[in-house]
Amino acid sequence: MKLRKLLLEEISTAEAARLLRNYYTKPGLKGRVRTGARFDTWAGGGDAPDVVNTITADDMLAASFLSVPFEPTAVIGLLDERRVDISALLSRIPFDLDLADLKDGDFEAVLGVGSPAWKLWDVLRGNDLEEKEKWGIGPTRASKLMARKRPRLIPIWDSVVQTQTESKGSLNQWTDWHEALTEDGCALAHHLDDVQELAKLPHRISRLRAMDVVLWMRGRPAA
Repeated sequence: MKLRKLLLEEISTAEAARLLRNYYTKPGLKGRVRTGARFDTWAGGGDAPDVVNTITADDMLAASFLSVPFEPTAVIGLLDERRVDISALLSRIPFDLDLADLKDGDFEAVLGVGSPAWKLWDVLRGNDLEEKEKWGIGPTRASKLMARKRPRLIPIWDSVVQTQTESKGSLNQWTDWHEALTEDGCALAHHLDDVQELAKLPHRISRLRAMDVVLWMRGRPAA
């Protein structure tokens, strides 16, 4: 699988740690620390106990730090119109489960078609709305919101990650990343722990976020 080969063979541990450390500690193009470095911890994090099962304005603001602003209709839709539906689904998605620790036999129940996570994806995308009523949340925005709420379980999806991993598309990402992280005794998951340990970040992040940042930094060397 391209993802495993890329992170385990093509990018050295030292280089991955350097990319990760630079993202969180070095200035970006405009001479400031990257706004994305605040995505994980803004307002205490999206999986903080008091907000773990609801999408808040701070979650949408944090996601916008990753260059995905939301239309006002999306803000109203998620924070007001669909708030109860979203909270009910989030309450059924584990917040303390790593994707690498998800057993094969449990995958369908947690992330498969018809699971609460899959249904939340559909709600965020507005898949049950008429075309004229949709609020402009594509797979990238949806993934970043879900990753904010479940950083250990849901990976971020964007064009840079797709290019780097040669993934077939956003609908395959949860399966692809789960397979990559759990093969060979979770070798990639343990490797990501080593990368983060070597990077000595200001705060701990999830394995999925570490993987996302390394891929993004490799794909956007001038950013």
